[in-house]
Amino acid sequence: MAGTLYIAGGAMRASEHEVLSAFIESAGGSSSRFAFVVSASGSDPDNTFRSYVEDFSRLGVPKENCVLIPLYAKHVKDERGFNALNGDEESLPRLFEGVTGVWFTGGDQYFTAQCFLRPDGTYTRALEIIHSIYERGGVIGGSSAGAAIMSDVMIGGGNNRGVLYRDVVYGYDTYDSLCEAGDPVEPLIIVKGLGFLRRAIVDQHFNARPRLLRSIEACLANREGVRVAYGVSEDTALVYQDGRINVLGSAGVYIMDCRNARKTGNGSYEGIALHAIHKGDNYDEATSQVELASDCDGEGKFTVPLDYVNGATIDGPAFDRAIYHLLCGRDDGLNFCPEKNKRYVKGIAVYEAHEKTFAVVLKYYRDDTTKGYRQAHTSFKNVGLAIKTSEIQLA
Repeated sequence: MAGTLYIAGGAMRASEHEVLSAFIESAGGSSSRFAFVVSASGSDPDNTFRSYVEDFSRLGVPKENCVLIPLYAKHVKDERGFNALNGDEESLPRLFEGVTGVWFTGGDQYFTAQCFLRPDGTYTRALEIIHSIYERGGVIGGSSAGAAIMSDVMIGGGNNRGVLYRDVVYGYDTYDSLCEAGDPVEPLIIVKGLGFLRRAIVDQHFNARPRLLRSIEACLANREGVRVAYGVSEDTALVYQDGRINVLGSAGVYIMDCRNARKTGNGSYEGIALHAIHKGDNYDEATSQVELASDCDGEGKFTVPLDYVNGATIDGPAFDRAIYHLLCGRDDGLNFCPEKNKRYVKGIAVYEAHEKTFAVVLKYYRDDTTKGYRQAHTSFKNVGLAIKTSEIQLA
C-alpha cells in the first residue's frame, strides 16, 4: 500500500507542531531519516534547511537524520557553492538512502518543477526515487508551493482576476516573461506537477486568498480530465492515505467537484458540488462521500431572507455566514429557484482587472442531501454552486 501525503495550505502557525508531529510519526517516528527539498524557496537554501532542522529537532528528530537535497533554482548556489540543478544529477540517489519522509518547502512551485521534471515532462531519477519511497509506505509532505506540486495537474500561478480577464496559459514557457511584467492580474497557469495525487488538483492558502474561481477554472480547463480540486486552508493540512482524506490544523479543506459542472461564460459555471471538511470530518475519494463529525445544530433558526452576502467566496468569514444561513434557514428565509426547485443564498464579489469591473454572483443551493454543522468554521457536504459573472460599469 502506498504511503501518506501531508498537504499543508501554507502559513503554518498554531498548527505547525501538530502537523509536523503527525508527519514524523507517519514516517516511522523521530529515529527516521528525513529529506528536505527547498527548491521552491528560490534563494538562501541553507537557512531554509536549517530552519526546518530546528523545527524537527524540537520534535525529537536528531539533526544528523535530516538531509538537504541540493536542488535549487538555476540562479542559486548553497554555502558550498553547489547546485545539483536537476534531479538526474548522479550524486542525488545516495542522499535518499534510508529516507522514509520527504518534505517540500514553500516558495514558487516553478523552481521545484524545473528541478524534478525533465523538459518533456518525464520524471527525473530523483523524482522516481521519491515516488518509490511513497509507494513503499513512506510519507511525502509539503506546504504552500510544496502542496501545489503534489498533484499531477498543477496550478502554476494565477488569481481570480486573471481568470476573469486573461486566457489560460498552459505550460511554463512564458513564465519568466509573465513574472517580469509584474501584472497583478495573473493568468491561470496549468502545468504538470510531481504526480503524487492523480485524481484531483491542489490549491493552497485557500481561506486567505481569493482562489475559488481559479480552482474551478483549472478543473474545467485542464486537458487531462481532472475535474476535482482540493482547496487547503492556511495553518491546515490535508492528510491523504489510500484514497481517504482527513484534516489536521485550525481550518478546513474545500472540495470542488466539477465532474458534472459546465462553463457557461466568462467566470460563469453551473453544476458544481461543494464540500468543506475540518478536523474530525473525512472524505472518501473513491465514493465521493463526506462523513461529518456532527449534525446541524440550528435547523430552522433563520427566518429573515438574505439578499446578498458581500464576499462569500470562501476567503473570509462572510462565506461561513452564508453557508450557515443556508444550512439552518427555514424555507421562507431563503431564496427559491423554481427551475432547480431548490432553496439558495447569494453572495457577491467585485473584482477590478485593469479597466474592467466584474460582479461575480454566487448561488449556494441546498437539497435533501445537504448537511452540515458549525463550530469554529462551517463543515458541510453537497452544497450546489452556480456562479454568474457580469462586466459592470461603475459611475
